Amino acid sequence: MLKQTIATAVALLLLSAVSTDAQYFGRNKVQYDRFEFAILETTHFDVYYYAEERSAAEVAARMAERWYERLSQALDHTFTRRQPIILYASHSHFTQTSILPGTIPEGVGGFTDHLAGRVVLPFAAGLGETDHVLGHELVHAFQRDILRKHGSSLTLLPLWFSEGMAEYLSVGLPRDPDGTTVDSSRPHLDTNTRMWLRDASASQKVPTLAQLRDPKWFPYRYGQAVWAFLAERYGADVVKRALVTRNARDAIARLAQATGQSESDLTSGWRDYVDRVAGDIVVDEAAALPRLVGGTASEGKLNVGPSLSPDGRLLVFMSERDGHAVDVFLADASTGEVLRTLVKTATDPHFDALQFIESAGAWDSTSQRFVLATVSDGRPLLTLFEMPSGRVLRRIAVPEVDQIFTPAWSPDGARIAFSGMKGGVTDIYTIELTDGQVRALTSDVYSDLQPAWSPAGTEIAFTSDRFTSSAEHLEFGRYTLGAIAWPSGNVTPLGSSGTGKSVNPQWCTRGECVYFVSDDSGVSNVYRLDRETLEVTRVTDEQIGVSGITALSPAISIGAGGKRIAMSVYSRGAFEIRALDVPRASFAPARTAVAQSSLPSLGVVETGQPVFQSRRYKRSLSLVQFGQPYLTAGGGAFGSYFRAGVAFRVGDLFGEQSLDTAVQIGMKATDFAVETSYINRRSRWNWGVTGVQVPWIVGASVATRNAQNADGQQVVLRESLLDRQQHRQLSGVAIYPLSRARRIEMSAGVDAASFSRQVTTQTFSASTFRRIGESTSDSSSARNATSFVTAAALVHDTTVFDATGPTMGERYRASIGAMVGDLQVTTASGDYRRYFAPSDRLTIAARVQQVSRLGPDAADPRLLPLVWTPRDIVRGYTRDSVAERASHVSIVNLEARTPLAAIIGRTAGDRLLPVSLFVFSDWGRFAAPQTLALPSASRQLWSAGFGARLNAAGFVFEFNGARTLSPAPGWHFVVNFRPGF
Repeated sequence: MLKQTIATAVALLLLSAVSTDAQYFGRNKVQYDRFEFAILETTHFDVYYYAEERSAAEVAARMAERWYERLSQALDHTFTRRQPIILYASHSHFTQTSILPGTIPEGVGGFTDHLAGRVVLPFAAGLGETDHVLGHELVHAFQRDILRKHGSSLTLLPLWFSEGMAEYLSVGLPRDPDGTTVDSSRPHLDTNTRMWLRDASASQKVPTLAQLRDPKWFPYRYGQAVWAFLAERYGADVVKRALVTRNARDAIARLAQATGQSESDLTSGWRDYVDRVAGDIVVDEAAALPRLVGGTASEGKLNVGPSLSPDGRLLVFMSERDGHAVDVFLADASTGEVLRTLVKTATDPHFDALQFIESAGAWDSTSQRFVLATVSDGRPLLTLFEMPSGRVLRRIAVPEVDQIFTPAWSPDGARIAFSGMKGGVTDIYTIELTDGQVRALTSDVYSDLQPAWSPAGTEIAFTSDRFTSSAEHLEFGRYTLGAIAWPSGNVTPLGSSGTGKSVNPQWCTRGECVYFVSDDSGVSNVYRLDRETLEVTRVTDEQIGVSGITALSPAISIGAGGKRIAMSVYSRGAFEIRALDVPRASFAPARTAVAQSSLPSLGVVETGQPVFQSRRYKRSLSLVQFGQPYLTAGGGAFGSYFRAGVAFRVGDLFGEQSLDTAVQIGMKATDFAVETSYINRRSRWNWGVTGVQVPWIVGASVATRNAQNADGQQVVLRESLLDRQQHRQLSGVAIYPLSRARRIEMSAGVDAASFSRQVTTQTFSASTFRRIGESTSDSSSARNATSFVTAAALVHDTTVFDATGPTMGERYRASIGAMVGDLQVTTASGDYRRYFAPSDRLTIAARVQQVSRLGPDAADPRLLPLVWTPRDIVRGYTRDSVAERASHVSIVNLEARTPLAAIIGRTAGDRLLPVSLFVFSDWGRFAAPQTLALPSASRQLWSAGFGARLNAAGFVFEFNGARTLSPAPGWHFVVNFRPGF
């Protein structure tokens, strides 16, 4: 049968209201918390916050106004309307936002909605980092406003242009001491960006401007450096000139117009700039520290968060070596050989996040237990593992905080210290493992991170900006070291002189010294602070840098009785884990620490700051989006036609309520289609109501025969038959996500269906073949049917996708539905799919599906068919009368898939569109009721073949050659439009 809908199907899909209710499968976005927002009104912004984060939100509101002053001056632009800023108290809260429909990865620290201009972000681990992210996103708000004014769109620009500019303006502009003005004549680069440039220069792999379009060149780092180069060479206003340029075909053309230079001259100057910033670097591979993890294509480019066991035998680290997600691995600390995977976040529903950017795990003193900060079901957990088996011993919920970073085990194993985030600020906490009692050791707006217990258990070293910052003046200084006495909780600095950061403290075996990471020399390296003499010495001499993903990420760990250091090192475009035997280290004097008494005392937020008016947020709906209108017309065997349609969305600021409508009109009343859906996502329960009128063409045929007309003339009659169904539905749906992987769906409604048949008869002269007449008749093809419809389903999905389809995990859907009224039918279905990945070169995909219609009207022809065409489930078969009228369908599909890049080499494959190759075998059994008078009541179809899938700009095309094996052998070649099952 021909499947064709006259409704605006594309528009309806684009404006589908809830991600889960629009999907047969798919993971869930869970609204674990219900946030009651209020608004802080500043001069230029409406800052949305909830009660828990009120104090931090007031600081962020002051930051926003300071950024507005800076950016409006740098870009010579002012907003014409108030800018909304939406704040979340932690990243785990932020991931629940409904403004973006999909899952938000851990690495996303905020976003600017290009459609409505909303700036949305969580508070970062430190207020200084929050200030940076807020400035970055407000740059995007300025970009969006400026480009729209000049008839362009931010979405058309490459990431290195837009994200690099945002990073440059939020990080790379030196500011006067009062922080209120910008001196953009002296652009500079932060230490981490310089690290990336040193590596590119040392490897002689500095990209051209054109190559920056490739995402392998991290757009934030390289893009920031490009804008720093341009500002230094062509003046600070080059940023503004590039944004207001008109009629440029691409981003590089914008730069050419803004600077008056050709692309080749710009690229040459850019490469010279990188080499000059990098300086003279000689990387001696022979003298380099031995690599434990990294350095090969199979080990991935991200290997971070090393944690050495105290006995020195084992290493835990985080890596994306499987190419799907950042997982946790246990390895031999001598060889780097991976022994097992501790956490597989991509497919394990117990782990939502690992905080791999800001956090690392920790061993207990016996090397028999390991603790990791995780997020599960939206809640922060301390997950305890038995080692080396990797078995999960306990999952300890810590409701006192919103997020946990870098836990550390006390020497006696009785408690764990951690950095906890609450209300948008981070402090140091401890939790007793016996009774779960939580104690806050610090409590203020400053950022306290990375606790580490001293071997005697009498002190906790930590990283903080409290000794260099002033919350009153919004001055966020460098991170230095502090110590908390246990159990008194007294805080003292472990600071040192210098201008660089001091982070990630790790104790010597007897507590006589503290190792830490500093970029005081301009390059991040490992240093040693002697507790007695306060002398600081440099332990490593890495030319590129000892660093995690960010400058604040944990990067080192001490083990083997204090005789071995594992560290994350950036080299050759990747993060590797290397090792250093401490007794063999050559300590070079670096500087002398400043006596503790000479350091600033603990800062306190002073009064006299601006007071912003706060008001309650009242939810309201407004126009959010128009779909692309369309117009189509034509003619054929069934006559001429004309159709036009449009779709639009009305919603609230937070995306928690939406009203989606799609409308189509045509030449006839039967062409009219409309769907209106209201969806509410304000709580964990997602619910909605939908009203639909949709006409379907369910059958079409054309027949020609010879005849005589009334005058006895020989004519040719061409009869075109068109079967239509008109459905009017009113239904409600409720969805409850049990977790990110599993949900329950329920629906109920009324379906009123009418059935019509249009017969068009065209008469042609048998001698001249000229049309001499045409008539059309309409009649009812079946009795109208009104039914009450209910359905329920359990859906589970832990799959991971590449560009063309799932590659690992499992998914299943079990559902049952019933119709009562004029049609009495029960439909039961089960669909199970599993994906095995023996290696990154091969995926085995299997699907087993069963659908059955039961009840007195299971064979009623008024029901829409279970199978429109068998080619979508048993490839090679385009039509089969039994399959298309079946009431029982059984399907088995098997595929072996491999990416083309795995065959021709990843380097060559990276230059091509994502392509996967596959071989398959499909089998299906279709049983139709004998009352339909078909040639056979059942049919088995079986095929095998090969094919390829291609992802072109997000659209997946499948090309396959299928050999039908039963009932009739033969080859068929088909092009389809779909990802792998």
